[in-house]
Amino acid sequence: MCKDVLASLCIVLASILAGPALVAEDASGMVAVQASEGQRQELVYYIWDDGNGHWFPTAVGFAEAVAAHHIPVLDSEQASFRWVAVGLSGWQSDWKPADAIRPLGKEHTLPPQIKISQSAFVSEPMHPPGAHLALTLQFDAVQPVDWLILKPPAGPGRFPRHFLVESALLPDGPWLPVPSANFVFFPDPGTNEIWIPLRGLIAGALRILAPQSGEPSPGEVQVAEARVLGGQTPPFQAEGGTHEELAAWNNLWLTFGVAANEVHQRFDPFWETDRPLDGGMVCIGSCEWLYWGAQKLSWLQDPAHVVRLERFIQNNPVGDDGLVWAAPGSEKHLGHSIHYVNQSLYPMAVAYNYLMRRNPGFLKRKDPKSGVSILEKARRAMRFQLDALGGKSGMLTVPGAEYDGTATSKGDNYWDFWHFGYQSAYNNAFFYEALRRMADLEEALGNMARAEELRALRPRVKEAFNKTFWNDDTGRYAGWVDVNGTMHDYGFTFVNAMALAFDLAPRDRAESVLQWLDGERTVEGDDSTGADIYAFGFAPRATTRDARWGDPPVVNTWGGAFDLSPGANAAFGQQIQNGGSIFYVSYYDLHARQRTRGPEDAAKRFGMIATEFLKDHLRRDPSNDEGVSDIFGILREFPESGLVPLFFFDGILGADPVARGLRITPALPSHLTMARVNKVFFAGKVWNLVTDRDLDSPAIDGQTVALPSTGSWLLAPNGKVTPYE
Repeated sequence: MCKDVLASLCIVLASILAGPALVAEDASGMVAVQASEGQRQELVYYIWDDGNGHWFPTAVGFAEAVAAHHIPVLDSEQASFRWVAVGLSGWQSDWKPADAIRPLGKEHTLPPQIKISQSAFVSEPMHPPGAHLALTLQFDAVQPVDWLILKPPAGPGRFPRHFLVESALLPDGPWLPVPSANFVFFPDPGTNEIWIPLRGLIAGALRILAPQSGEPSPGEVQVAEARVLGGQTPPFQAEGGTHEELAAWNNLWLTFGVAANEVHQRFDPFWETDRPLDGGMVCIGSCEWLYWGAQKLSWLQDPAHVVRLERFIQNNPVGDDGLVWAAPGSEKHLGHSIHYVNQSLYPMAVAYNYLMRRNPGFLKRKDPKSGVSILEKARRAMRFQLDALGGKSGMLTVPGAEYDGTATSKGDNYWDFWHFGYQSAYNNAFFYEALRRMADLEEALGNMARAEELRALRPRVKEAFNKTFWNDDTGRYAGWVDVNGTMHDYGFTFVNAMALAFDLAPRDRAESVLQWLDGERTVEGDDSTGADIYAFGFAPRATTRDARWGDPPVVNTWGGAFDLSPGANAAFGQQIQNGGSIFYVSYYDLHARQRTRGPEDAAKRFGMIATEFLKDHLRRDPSNDEGVSDIFGILREFPESGLVPLFFFDGILGADPVARGLRITPALPSHLTMARVNKVFFAGKVWNLVTDRDLDSPAIDGQTVALPSTGSWLLAPNGKVTPYE
């Protein structure tokens, strides 16, 4: 989880050495444009001019990086593209022609125009002091917005030099900025329209803010006309929910799932390390994130992100002995420690991606260095768990003094602040789930004997998990048991949520865990109890007992970089892993509640998450008392935040790829009568999946599969639907 500074320097250096580059792809409807302006090492944005009176600005990013931008080709026969770079210092490059255009293949049509029920120029103090509202646009309904089109007034110098776009569900707010739509030193557009992409943002109103040095005089800052295109189908739909709830599901996905309107310093929504511009991300190429990436991306119709994910999987080394490397360049995470949980995460990523997309060629792809296929690497990783880590006994045990779970141990998983080691509840929970995923993969490939062998081990793992990690004194699962047999329990909410989500907990123990999380009972010795466990709203605290009570120490202080003393940078509540919070844990929390108490409890928890999200879209990265932004894990290097809205897909809809197809087990909360996920890519086809309380039997209409809201169903790769047995 630590920040990889060296990797970022290498990536930037490679971009600088590559020099300027330009590619534009004409799809008779959309263009993917790439440009690099290497003359200035500063933050810039690009404006593309199609020669037909339309300007298309990008988000901001580093000048030395390659910028990709999708724009509509409104008249492909007449278009003659050129571009300009605008620096945040006020510097501007010369206009340069775009000399390479290649077809993408599929045509795209523009979305319809949204009816604006009310628009007004208003002058009132805003944030920061001196900023003034220029224009508000209110719609008839809350809906997806794809483009904001601004027409400048006649005459030079009248269009704002600095403006930004904000959105709201209701005209009285709260108003939230669109990170990618913030422009300074904007060139005079003349008569050109400015097309600002909003990429399906759910909104009921937009406004354009133009900062002023003082009270604007009438007509000082003008927009002659504003149009909005959108209204297209969002990924997640439902009937019975409020506008706020449905907007939260979709905007959470837009922000943290596909990170479409975020600012990325390299114009790239995948891994980056640079500050200060933080936002949602898509995926990190290190093995620790591959399974989460597969869950987020494998069901998407758009192949671009999936291609990137599959390349990560293909390139991640697995040794001859089956040890999964942390990343292509290192066995150890950031060169520090082996994360043995990767033994589970790698085969899980392989299995999930294949079972969702059913592409045999994916499994055959070979590691570019070792020449070993993806499938064989996944099987090697599983064998390593079963043999080298003792998984056949039902309990993974990490050998060696370096990972023995004592005071001198190194952490062996994502939560590397803690001395997880020897027998880890975190690793064994993922091992239990990896057995399920790999068994389904083996069955799908016709290897029934191996599939049954892996499935037969799961009851043994569940029994050993409960025998080893359950703490009768606290009524919850501990984090790990060290080589001396000492149990370490600091109220690890993420471990307990995972145990319940993966069905490792018997019913009485699951209830005990939820009663603790909900503050219905207090655990003696905990530093966070009752309502304080969810003090941050969007997720529980990572732990409820202060790490400084560990004697001997139970955490890595990284040579003194982390100070557990009261008020210090890693004090309880001041550090992500010590009483702070990471958003992705809510994904497992939602599944835990649905599995244990049903969809109503999950819906109640999501309602609290939605309330927090609608305040500020969770653009939160506050500093602790020492000025270090390590309290929350939401933005930037936490792409797993996108798992939370994924719950709509695999929780409410209940979609899960298994050996024989896509199993769908709906779990509608009582206030919803229908839930729908659009453009789900499964087995080479795109489907719209619906569950509806009014249906008694499945119905297929073209690409739409509609299912009753009860029971469990199987969508087979051939497109047939049957009850799941």
